[in-house]
Amino acid sequence: MPDKGKVYVIDDDEAMRDSLNFLLDSANFKVTLFETALSFLEALPGLDFGCVVSDVRMPGLDGIELLKRMKAGNSTFPIVIMTGHGDVPLAVEAMKLGAVDFLEKPFEDDRLIGMIDAAI
Repeated sequence: MPDKGKVYVIDDDEAMRDSLNFLLDSANFKVTLFETALSFLEALPGLDFGCVVSDVRMPGLDGIELLKRMKAGNSTFPIVIMTGHGDVPLAVEAMKLGAVDFLEKPFEDDRLIGMIDAAI
């Protein structure tokens, strides 16, 4: 089965990256993993279009700052923000900055896959 599209996962938690890699690969997405938002931004100019799935709370550059920088750079990549520490103001800020959705961990696998399908 052909790839359904590219997904760029950004999370400082190795276990979460591995889990998302397995899930999304099983759903026929081509997955690229990044440990930090900064490493993703450095690679961004050479990346093909795809959906970004990013954690909010990460050392250094967090998910909200990533959204701000991508918006400032007029990026067309759809972004799904996920967090284990969700609250309404954080979700509202993420959506205002252009996130296509906001997920609280733990989330249903099918919900994430559906969001990525819709975003791509």
